[in-house]
Parts: sequence; structure tokens; C-alpha cells
Amino acid sequence: MTLIASAIVGSVVVFGLLRLLGGDVALMILGQDADPAEAEALRQQLGLNDPFYVQYFHWISGFLTGDLGSAYSGGYDIFEQIVVRMGPTSLLAFGSLFLSILLAIGIGTYSALNAKNPIGTVIDVVAQLGIAMPSFWAALLLVYLFAVILGWLPAGGYVPFFEDPLASLRSMVLPIIALSISTAAVKTRFVRSAMLDIMNEDYIRTAMAKGRTFGSAVLRHGLRNVAIPVLTISTLQLGSLLAGAIVLENVFVLPGIGRLLLVAVNGREVMVVQSLAFVIVMIVLVMNFMMDVAYGILDPRIADKKAGGGHG
Repeated sequence: MTLIASAIVGSVVVFGLLRLLGGDVALMILGQDADPAEAEALRQQLGLNDPFYVQYFHWISGFLTGDLGSAYSGGYDIFEQIVVRMGPTSLLAFGSLFLSILLAIGIGTYSALNAKNPIGTVIDVVAQLGIAMPSFWAALLLVYLFAVILGWLPAGGYVPFFEDPLASLRSMVLPIIALSISTAAVKTRFVRSAMLDIMNEDYIRTAMAKGRTFGSAVLRHGLRNVAIPVLTISTLQLGSLLAGAIVLENVFVLPGIGRLLLVAVNGREVMVVQSLAFVIVMIVLVMNFMMDVAYGILDPRIADKKAGGGHG
């Protein structure tokens, strides 16, 4: 229910904000010097003369039924283009999210276990550099190394997964890594700090007293305690993750919703921009929902508390 309620509120906010920006949508599409009769005809065609609530329900019903009409200048079916372009964006966003979590837990734990060794210091310094590195700059460095110099991976372009799974994955390796670097670096430092605190807990000493090695005790009992806070940080990073995805789609020439959004903004396609903004909101909401599900799997007590709160 929370997901549905959030989606409804998000759709109203997206629709309302574009209207509150002011200006005539018809003139935004046709240009300020457009013929008045042509502008009025476009207003009638787009339903811009209807009341606010009528325009909203017309748009949201079209979104739900897959009928958003055609782009005025591009001529393409808006809903169809959104569906087609969701593939590359979803693969980039979700792939980067999962990779950053895996890297953070693995590298952060290793760094904590070697905190007193030079390797721990090196990892900490590298993580600091990763936090400071913009995703587009990381993308350019990766392209230069792995595409230009080594020739191992393509510098750009996209192959649909069901057309050629291997080629599709190869085309997404560099974008996913580039988008993961900064978010993984933030989580790595958090995991390292959390693991250092966990190492001093009584249950670690108890596990060692039962015969486990120090590293084994930390891995056995520490990872579960670290996983939930890592998911929390990942949830907070979703906005920046999607913003980075939009940028990288244009760097790697990926036919995702970010690239379509840029084309729509340049073409003054208000309906396309409005619909894409709502799609981005929905991606964030769905990813948050998946995080909540993961919380319940990692710690059933969280799910029990939510269920108890619902009955109360």
C-alpha cells in the first residue's frame, strides 16, 4: 500500500511541478513566435484548456493503459519508447547498485581485518579518491584503458540482452563499473568503520572462545550486522545513482531513458519529459521497496515489527 500511495503522490507532484513552472506548454513546443491559431489548435489537441484535474487524469490513465500519444516533434510513440529504453537504464542502475554493495562489503571487510597493515591504509586512500571521482570522469578513464589501449571492451553502444546476452553484458561492463565506483567507495568506508566496531563486541570474543579464528568470527557474525546499515546507505544513494545513470547513458551512447530525456528536453517535448520524470520516481520507489524486502530477509525482526505496527 505504501508503494501505491507514494506512486500516486509522486505522479501528482511531477504533474503539478511542471505546471507550476509557468509558461504556455504549446508555445514551449512550437516556439514563442508560433502562429496563434496553430498554438490554440495544439492546446486543444493536448487538452491544455481542460481543468487541472482533467489533464492529470487524462495523463495518468494514458500512462497506466500505455497510451501517452506520440511525441509532437519526434513522431514516436511515447509509451513504447519508454518501455524499450527501460532495459538499458534498469540494467545500468540495478547492476551498479548490486555491484557497489558487493564491492563495499568485500573490500570494506578486508580493509577492517587489515586495518593495522599498510594494505588497509592503501584501501582507505583509494576509497577517498573514489568518493571524489565523478562518474563521468571515471567513465572516460575506463574507456581509455579498457577500450582504447587494451581493446577488451566496447567504448559505447548497446546490444539488447535477448538479442545477444554476451555482447549485451560486455557493452554494460564499463558503464556499470563507472557508476559503481563512487557509491561503492562511500559504502566501503562505512563497512570498514562498522566492522572495526564489531570486532570489539563480546560475541566476537565468545565465538573465538568456541574455537573460531578471529577472521572467521568476524565474517560469521559481523556481515549480517553490517548488511542492514549498508542497505540503508544504498537507499539514500538511489537519487545520485539514477542521476549518474542519466549522465553515463550519454557518455556511453546507451539508448536508455536518460538519453531519451535529454532528447526530449532539447525538443521541448513536455509530455515526454513529464512521463520520464514519473518513470524515474517509480524506479526509486521500486528500488526502495526492494530494499525493504531485503531488510526483512536479513533481519526477520524488522518484518515482525512492521507487521505488529500495522495491526496496531
